[in-house]
Amino acid sequence: MSYQAALERTLKALAAKGQSATVAKIKAQLDTQVPLPLIIQAVKSAKKNQSLPAMSAPEITLSDAERIDQLEQHITQLSERLARLEATLDNQ
Repeated sequence: MSYQAALERTLKALAAKGQSATVAKIKAQLDTQVPLPLIIQAVKSAKKNQSLPAMSAPEITLSDAERIDQLEQHITQLSERLARLEATLDNQ
């Protein structure tokens, strides 16, 4: 789903509830990650009763295997960092 479609859907849901658009409300309603500048732009457009400008979807999409590899690397890095922090605390 494109950023624009996700934001439009969220803005319609808020309007249906009779709520005004704010960054916090939009972020809470979104089920996908949308860059903050685009959310702010959507709030500004909603307050001016304008349609959303064209927004591109993320250009890079990773396969599940690539995402898993990245997550495993991230977990390894975090585990090493945690071990260093625990060692530092034990030495104090």
